Amino acid sequence: MVIDQFLSGFHYGDAIGNSVLRFHKFLISKGLKSRIVAITIDDEVKEYCTLFNEYKEEEDSIKIYHYAISSPINDYFLKNTGKNILIYHNITPSEYFKGFSEELVSLTEKGRKELSLFTDKFDLVIADSNFNASELKEIGFSNIRTFPIMISRAEYKGEYSKSYEDIFKDGRKNILFVGRVTPNKKIEDLIKFLSVYKKIISDNVRLIIAGNMDSVPHYFSSLISLKDKLGLDIEELFFTGHIPFPELISVYRSADLFLSMSEHEGFCLPLIESAFFRIPVIAYKAGAVEETLSGSGILLSNKDLEKVVMVADKVLNDKNISNKLAKAAGSRADDYEKESDPGILLKLILEEFDD
Repeated sequence: MVIDQFLSGFHYGDAIGNSVLRFHKFLISKGLKSRIVAITIDDEVKEYCTLFNEYKEEEDSIKIYHYAISSPINDYFLKNTGKNILIYHNITPSEYFKGFSEELVSLTEKGRKELSLFTDKFDLVIADSNFNASELKEIGFSNIRTFPIMISRAEYKGEYSKSYEDIFKDGRKNILFVGRVTPNKKIEDLIKFLSVYKKIISDNVRLIIAGNMDSVPHYFSSLISLKDKLGLDIEELFFTGHIPFPELISVYRSADLFLSMSEHEGFCLPLIESAFFRIPVIAYKAGAVEETLSGSGILLSNKDLEKVVMVADKVLNDKNISNKLAKAAGSRADDYEKESDPGILLKLILEEFDD
């Protein structure tokens, strides 16, 4: 038996890519044959992956399709009649990209439309959150299982960059957001928050945005224009861009608070990563955020910036509150490690295809 995992792009540091790699390594450790297949592959992970156009199917293979956007892999699974599994990771609604990227508007609309063609094409359907499962049900899927993104907690205890961490050790409070710089993440609301915080609380603060800035260039340009309009400098607003994993660990180690204003999240893995580092979290209640946090952070029901600033100030400066949130984060990290055990996914697969 061989288990093949398919995804459109296998990207270094990407939540889906990391989950795929985690399961691949787990299968290998159990003596099972495993392959990762993708259309585009980052150099950092190419040793683990096969190009889609070079893929050769083996007899009795079990194929897992990690669905997150329209791609030529869709056509393959529409025609394939083997043992197939769908894992749905959500598609960002196209309206977020309007005015910024017509290509992404087209791809996301096509991806959601094509998803409806798969309602009877898979033997096992898995969503990585209840929020994503509800989307599948609305489309017409049935018998959906839920299993979260896989992540190795041990990796976050590994090597980090001291020199990179030292950049953020200047006495400022560090407020962090991790994620690709895309319109649904609402980075502009974080920047506005920073400006309000400076006006009514203190200048002694920094907002760190850690994530790829190249996904939607026009959107990133709009953020730089907003930064300039509000008179913020690099000491106060720091975009890391896509960084190596040791530097990402350094960013988390430097954070006093994780703040999310994102309006669409199919899962939001950085909430779990923050839990690994016992970082207090404040997050806007959108998509899967509430279930991913699972009571371990503060949820925002609206974006009244002055109120958000006051909440953030209490978390940053009241030890009782920050310690309580850190403890809750630690408990969430422990629970998540058990929930996301790759052995659970393997069991689901073997039970489905037990001959």
